[in-house]
Amino acid sequence: MTLGEKIRQIRKEKGLSLTELEQRLVGIFGKKALRYNTLYRIEKGLRDPRIASLSQICIGLGISLKEAKEGTEEEKFSLVEVIRKRDKIAQYVHSEKAQAQILTSDKQPFLSLRLVLAPGGKTKLEQDPPELGSFKKWVYGLKGKVSCVVGEERYEIAKDETLAFESTIPHHFENNTSQKAACIIIQNPKHI
Repeated sequence: MTLGEKIRQIRKEKGLSLTELEQRLVGIFGKKALRYNTLYRIEKGLRDPRIASLSQICIGLGISLKEAKEGTEEEKFSLVEVIRKRDKIAQYVHSEKAQAQILTSDKQPFLSLRLVLAPGGKTKLEQDPPELGSFKKWVYGLKGKVSCVVGEERYEIAKDETLAFESTIPHHFENNTSQKAACIIIQNPKHI
């Protein structure tokens, strides 16, 4: 069974038409909600859902990502995934001094990235939407010292140190030292 077929099956079991699912998503996500045509294409297998789209559908259906993938080809193929150095996923540039390389594909339910901060580098303020549930971030220091500002508190993370926090709290990362700093950040579940 494909992932689209599974989504369609669950939607029908819940007694929802595509129009009703679309209306439910609009009620939750507003202007960012998936629309009827996109939902139709995903169910028919004409479009592979990005993790953000799949998360939105799961919230609208009241199921977990694991439940959606259970018994599908997607579950079978996502048991093991190798990404080589040459297989760049994506890069996000906060500024000239703050850049992040995404390390995981859209197939994973979490987001992993490597953040590199030059001296004086700083990311933009981030906050995962609390209305969508609980989101956690885990930070692992690779090089130098990364300052993690979570709410009003500042935490310094050096090489081989970790920090975990609820990422629905406003936060950002910065490097206040004279040396380059880097860390790995894992967000679970993924929200982009």
